[in-house]
Order: sequence, then structure tokens, then C-alpha cells
Amino acid sequence: MDEKAISFGTSGHRGILGKSITIKHVDAIAQAVADFVLEHNTKPRVAIGYDPREGNSPSLAAKSYTKTLVDRLTSRGVRVDLFDTYTPTPVVSWYIQHYKIDGGLILTASHNPPQYNGIKFNPSNGAPAPGDVTQWLEERANFVYQQGMPEAQFDAELLNRVDTVNEFAADMVEKLMKNCGVTEIPNFSDLAIAVDAKHGAVAGTWRAIFSKLGITNYEIIHAEPASDFGGIEPNPTKFETLRNLIKVQQKMDGVMSIANDPDGDRHVILDETGILITPEEVAVILYDFLVTRKIPVLGVATTVASSQLVKSAVTQNGGKFHETAVGFKYFASYLENGRFENKIALAVESSGGFSASFHTLEKCGFFPAVFLMLVLKLTGKTLSELRADIEAKYGKYYFAEEEYQFDPARKPQLVSIFRDLTVDKVPAFDIPVADINKMDGVKISFEGGDWVLMRLSGTEPLARIYAESKSIEASQKLIEFAKQLLSQSRVYAPRI
Repeated sequence: MDEKAISFGTSGHRGILGKSITIKHVDAIAQAVADFVLEHNTKPRVAIGYDPREGNSPSLAAKSYTKTLVDRLTSRGVRVDLFDTYTPTPVVSWYIQHYKIDGGLILTASHNPPQYNGIKFNPSNGAPAPGDVTQWLEERANFVYQQGMPEAQFDAELLNRVDTVNEFAADMVEKLMKNCGVTEIPNFSDLAIAVDAKHGAVAGTWRAIFSKLGITNYEIIHAEPASDFGGIEPNPTKFETLRNLIKVQQKMDGVMSIANDPDGDRHVILDETGILITPEEVAVILYDFLVTRKIPVLGVATTVASSQLVKSAVTQNGGKFHETAVGFKYFASYLENGRFENKIALAVESSGGFSASFHTLEKCGFFPAVFLMLVLKLTGKTLSELRADIEAKYGKYYFAEEEYQFDPARKPQLVSIFRDLTVDKVPAFDIPVADINKMDGVKISFEGGDWVLMRLSGTEPLARIYAESKSIEASQKLIEFAKQLLSQSRVYAPRI
């Protein structure tokens, strides 16, 4: 197989521009998606969205990835709804679901640096494609990639340009109010909000949301889309990149500030003092709000990389806690079950993914912030007060996350360490090991509840390390412990 073959990871195929993602890769994936949708519908309809990364062209410039998709899909008889400008992933997901079409393709590498691009497919339910679908697409795309394809013949009659950001904003707000038992949209005009758009695709959507809520006192920094993201770090979960956002929020005395990644499917939220509210804390604040208002709630789905806070809150309230491997695609069945039972189901990732059963089955970087705005209005509390409330009810946990970069040549070595590690081979630590979970990476749980998780990135030569304990110092110590383990050349021998 060619070294530049197509590989679908947690969220589609990603790679370095011109190397591991090329026109040929995109064309082969388009061909595979055409095969897939044509198997299910003789006249299929697919949406195409994209962020401002290099290769993504609203004008369908020659040799762009967008033109490649449009040409191949229409040449196969697939109707294409092309968003007429840079559009966030959750808007595409909403569009698929709202208009009941056969799926959608999004050109993005999410939070990765600008030298990366990627492509992901969401089928007819709007959720990230499940493993059986991505495996089928990967096998088919690699086959046509190797065999070659006939030249695509663009069919202009099958191309429809769309702009539904205002519809998305209105529908999201209206469904939120309805599901929270609110008959009339509150007056949000006194709220001051700051947003960091990271030079991605989200600024237009935020303007539509603020307009729908009647919020005029807002400021969006890094608003203009740029393929290099203006030279700033596109990953909003790296807190040190948010200093300008905090300054803007402080200047305007904002009740919160929000940062998204370029395609808008991740969120970071800071309280009125500029302190991070973790995604799990956001989820528990919202869950507790629903429980307190006696709104039927199924529970919360989360991943092996998420805080114990979620489990504590759900189990104390008799809800259904659901834990999966990392990847929002694993939450779809849980969210759909919430719809079936006519109860609200929430889903959260520690990396900033969040949604609810009445919204989309894809993570959305807008929805949790808007939901929190409603909670602020209906409770009259600040975000810091809301966090204090859930800590008092469900406990205080300190979550830490870092990256461990390594020489790409070491990846097979690290894979073998992950494979061979067992409880008796974990290096000596202050606390005895209770369990090792290999659902996704390696999660070492210690007696008393502390844990550390190590996962290898599917696109970059780095491992992501997550840890949690009852103190900041202990969490950081777990991070350092994981780094030392990853720096070893082989797995430890069993302890005697």
C-alpha cells in the first residue's frame, strides 16, 4: 500500500498538506462517499462544508479540495449542497439532520496546526460516521486511490449553494428554550460576551446567535478567516493562547468568554473572572440545572479521558452514566436513545466536545455556551457561583492535560509499551495501581480514584496525557509519572 494511503482516524482522514493529504486523496474519498450514498439512495444529496484551511475554496478555485469534491460527486450523479462560505462542522451536521439529506463532507483538520487539513464524513443522522462506515470508506477509497479514477465531469445542475447559519442559530435557540420549559426567550441584552474565533469559520455563526438572543454587547477577536490562522495557535484548549481573550473580557466586564477551534466543534469557556470552566464542569452545571428544574434527563455520556465529576453527578441523581472510547462518534447511540425515551441526554468530551439529544449528534462549540447563558439568566448566578454549587454537591476534582512529543521513529516502540503494560509492570508510584483500562490508549487507575491516561495521536507524533486527582499537585505528579513511563525504551519487567 502506498505510504500516503488514506486512513480514517477518530474523526476522518487528516494529514500534512501536499503529503499525507492531497487532491488524489480527496478525490478517492469523494468517489468512496459517492459509492456509499448511491448504495442507499438512487438520487442522493450531500452537503459540503469547510473551514479556511489551505485547499478549501468558497469560489471553487482550480485544484482546490472543494472543487475536487464537487466535481467528483456531481459527476457521479450526487446532488451537492455547497455552503457558500466557511462553515462550522456543527452547522453542517445540523443541516444534514434538519433537511434529511444523505450526509455531508467537511474539509477541516479541527484543532491541528495550519499545515494540516482533513476530510470527514457524517452520514444521514448528522453524527460522525461510525467505525463500520469509516472502515468501508477507507477500504473503498484506498482501492480507487491505487487503481486510479476517470476524470470527473462537473455537472452544474447538481450544485446548489446554501447559507443557513441564521436558520441554525434560530433553531438551536428555539429548541433549547422549548426543552428547558421556557415559553419566551429571556432578555439577554444585559450580557457581555467575548469570543475568540481563532481566524476560523465561527465568527458569522456567533453573530447570528447574538442577533437571535438580542445580545449587542459582544466582541469577537481573530474574527476574519485565514488559512494560517493569523499565526496563532488554533487549539483553544491550550490556555496560554487565550490571554488576549481574557484581556478583552476584563475590559468589557464580560459574564463569560468563549473560544472555539477553526471548525467550531470544540469549546472553551471562561467564567466572569477569566478562570476556565472545564467541559465536564459545563456538562454537570447544565445537567444539575435540568435535574433541579425536574426536566426528564437520561444522563451524560463521556469518555475514558473525562473527569470523575460527571459520574459523581449522574450517579447521585439516579441517572444513566455512559463511558466510551475517545471520539464523539461513540456518543451517537446514547443521544439517540435519549430521543427515543423522550429524555434529554448530554454528551461531553474533555477536549471540548459537547451536545445534547435535542440538538445535533455531532459536537458543537456554540451550544454549551448558549445553554450556559440561559442558566445564568434563569438562576441569576455567575458562572463561578454555579461551579461552586456543583463542587459542593458532587466533589472537587483537578483535571490536567499535556502533550508529550516524540521522534516519529519511536511510535512502534510506544505502541509496544502500551500493548505490553500490565498492572504488575507499572513502575512503582506513591499509590498502588488498581486497574489498567485499554479501551482507548492506556488508562492507569490508582487506589483512591486518581488516574492517568496516555493516548497516541492519530495525526501527529505526540501522545496526549490526561490525569485527575483531588489536588493540582497530585494531578501534575501523575502527568510527570506518565512522561517518565513514555520516555522508557521498553515496558518494565514485573515487579517482585
